[in-house]
Amino acid sequence: MVPVRSARADGGYFSGALGARAAGRGGAFVARADDVTAVDVNPAGLAEIGGTVIELGNQAGYNGYSYARAPTLDTGNVQNGVAPLVTFDKVHNGSPWQPALPFIGVASNLGLRDWGFALAAFTPPGISREQFPEGGGQRYMMVNREAVILDFAGSAAWKFHDVFGVGATLEWITVPRLDYSLVINGNTAPGAANPVSSPFDILAQTTGADWLTFNAVLGAWFRPVPSVEFGLAGQVLPANIVTHSTLSATVVDKSGPLGMDPVVLKRDGNLASDVAVTLPLPLLVRAGGRYRHLVAGRGELFDLELDVEYQTWSRAKSFAVGTNGLEATAAGNQTIPLATITVPKQWNDVLSVKLGGDFNVVPDRWTLRAGVYYETAAAPSAYANVDFPAGPQIGGALGASFLLRRWELALTYQLRYQPSVTVAEADARVYQQTPGSPCAAPFTDPNTCNPSYLGQPAPVVNAGTYSATSHLVALAFIYRFGR
Repeated sequence: MVPVRSARADGGYFSGALGARAAGRGGAFVARADDVTAVDVNPAGLAEIGGTVIELGNQAGYNGYSYARAPTLDTGNVQNGVAPLVTFDKVHNGSPWQPALPFIGVASNLGLRDWGFALAAFTPPGISREQFPEGGGQRYMMVNREAVILDFAGSAAWKFHDVFGVGATLEWITVPRLDYSLVINGNTAPGAANPVSSPFDILAQTTGADWLTFNAVLGAWFRPVPSVEFGLAGQVLPANIVTHSTLSATVVDKSGPLGMDPVVLKRDGNLASDVAVTLPLPLLVRAGGRYRHLVAGRGELFDLELDVEYQTWSRAKSFAVGTNGLEATAAGNQTIPLATITVPKQWNDVLSVKLGGDFNVVPDRWTLRAGVYYETAAAPSAYANVDFPAGPQIGGALGASFLLRRWELALTYQLRYQPSVTVAEADARVYQQTPGSPCAAPFTDPNTCNPSYLGQPAPVVNAGTYSATSHLVALAFIYRFGR
């Protein structure tokens, strides 16, 4: 049950590139990395900043995400010995607009020819909020997710003439808000199965924060000849975001057996609601090479860069809320031991390929840029979920910069598209949350488990078709002086 997006890479919790100039190249920026966003992309690039650079930016977008649950037999509503086949309406992200993902940073050589330093604060690119109907077909996977992530970065870089450079960034990640909700089935009767809806449904909501997680990025570049440059960078700490959260529970059907009384949470007989959410961050390595077409007397006319990025999303085996023995009591006497609420992920490592470049239409006045990219799926189709668009992603970007003396205005449009992912019910592996069920592993006891679902903890709830498209606009104001 973890609703986080952060900033280190594409895929998984993340989406898109940091900064208007990098985004306009389809994210192919690790070899170039020549603005303040280098703190996150490749800190070694700061050694070539020269003088002082101030950068202010923002990304806004529309994140469309839809899901149509596959028809399923309602074994919880058998009529005349027959379970009816139930179909579901397609549901859509009810909060697609995302107006602000800001970036602010300053970089300077502090008068040292071969050095560069930077400080930056930013909200990383990603889908910060998703909201689906409480009664929709996805409700046993997720109803709402909202996260506010802030990164504070400090960097230093050094170069040896114009041959190579190295750099490092220390990052402080803070999560002042992390909300997530889904519907759980609180039925404790042996053999109960309610794949469509249950009179014992409870909306479980977590709200929390994590104020301190450290991370680090190392980078380097190498220029064997003036027209060819290579870049290498990586996130090197196996860090985790751990939020200290509170859990609340609300009866969905107040006319049902749980009634209108509030759900009371206790631990060892005492009122309690604290839970812990742990989110692993991936390690990553990104490498790129770019060709610079240099013209005598005009400098660089255009460049073309190819990047490859590898992210260890296989660290995310599941999302879990550790309740440390919490119990929910409803209708005065119905007690549901919550144990650990776990959503399986079994994610794969992700490989991304990005191609992009700049073309200086009018040197020092007008630059056009473009890029395309592809990344493999983080989530195997069997573990698809509405909490993150984690299927294969393709996309492209167009951008431009307009320069006037020390000022630069950069503007980019990006498209991210996930081709439809369809999961058959026989292949699905995300199960309804039934924390009070007496059916225990290996889930084969016909006295406690429903005969229709022997061998699995509960009905699967993620069969269906998933589609996602994001339209993103990034803007940056850059001011340079002292060069």
